[in-house]
Amino acid sequence: MVGVLSIDFDYFINASSEKRNMYFPDVNYEMPNDMLQSIWKKRYLRYPELKQVGVIDDYYFLKSYLRNLKIARENFLKVDNHKYIKSIIDRIPTKLKLKIVNIDFHHDYYHYYKGSDSWNCGNWLRRVIEERPNTKVKWIRRKDSQVYSLDGLFPFEHTEDIRSIHKDKFDYLFICKSPEWSPIHLNKKFEELASSVL
Repeated sequence: MVGVLSIDFDYFINASSEKRNMYFPDVNYEMPNDMLQSIWKKRYLRYPELKQVGVIDDYYFLKSYLRNLKIARENFLKVDNHKYIKSIIDRIPTKLKLKIVNIDFHHDYYHYYKGSDSWNCGNWLRRVIEERPNTKVKWIRRKDSQVYSLDGLFPFEHTEDIRSIHKDKFDYLFICKSPEWSPIHLNKKFEELASSVL
């Protein structure tokens, strides 16, 4: 079995679902970066308390964990958007069974997409399961993460215990920032987390 550790930085932001809905912009995940930056700056003006949002303790646990994780450099990918995990998945032969452990505020098992690109940051896991139905999944979520999709309750293992990753073996590592969900003053924290792998 091939292990893939998938990390979305939005998991570590110290904001409840309610605060995210209030403070974070409602933007398109395909919005150009300069426009997104401008929208975030307006949110800071409207909600100055947004600057006080930090990261949860799990961030420091994972940073330490990644320092000791032995992953070949070519099996590590750092990007903005979660949809690019496809480039890792497609490199793994379909005859091999996958286990994906996804550390993420969102389950990414949604249905929606626009245009001709059927893979996006919110449905990539559904697409993997459609293409490779024998994939094993564990989602490490936050207490107030949304656990439902159009199909009902998220149909795979899920837990709030990030330390459960000690039980798994990983061959690939993916990390994304999700800039539409990550306040720009935390960019440095994202870079610190990613650099702890090297």
